[in-house]
Amino acid sequence: MGELGETLTGLSGKTKDDFGHGDAEFVTYMNVFSNPIAATYGTESVEIDSNQSEVKYGDVLFTTSSETPEEVGMSSIWLENRANVYLNSFCFGWRPIVEIDPHYLAYMLRSSAVRKKFTFLAQGISRYNISKNKVMEMHVPMPCLDEQKRIGELFTAISDLITLHQRELMHASEMLVLV
Repeated sequence: MGELGETLTGLSGKTKDDFGHGDAEFVTYMNVFSNPIAATYGTESVEIDSNQSEVKYGDVLFTTSSETPEEVGMSSIWLENRANVYLNSFCFGWRPIVEIDPHYLAYMLRSSAVRKKFTFLAQGISRYNISKNKVMEMHVPMPCLDEQKRIGELFTAISDLITLHQRELMHASEMLVLV
C-alpha cells in the first residue's frame, strides 16, 4: 500500500477543552469502525487547527486499535470535500497517490482476505494495535481502474439494496406495532 499512497495522522496535541465546539469537525472512531464508506454526519466539533491533517475526498481512514485482533484496522472511505475536517486521534489515514476507485477500496479493504491480513498484524494482549508502517507493507488486490469501477459499482448497488430492504423491514415492523 505504501507504493500507492501516503499516510496522514489523526488529531494530536489536543486537550478535552478543544472538543465539543469550534468551526472544524473530526471523523469519529465509531464512524470509521462501523462504515465502509464514512457517514458524513458521523463527525463531532473541534477547534480549527492548521497544524492538523485535513481529510480529503478518497482518503482511507483506519482504526489503529481495538479490543480484539479481528476488529483492528477497520477501514472507511471519506467521500466528501469539506474544509476543516480532521481525523480522530485513534485512527490514521491513507491518501492514494494513484487513481483508485474509492468504492472499490471501501469494499476490498473490508473483504475477508484483506481483513485476515489486518488481523495478522494485530499486536497486543488486552488491547490490540496495528503499525501503520506494517500496513504500508501490505499487498492488496489492485485490478485495472476499469475493473475497480465495475466492482465498486456492483458492491455499492448490493449495499444500497440491502439498506433499502432493511428500511422496508423496519417500516413494516413499525406498522405492526401501530396496529
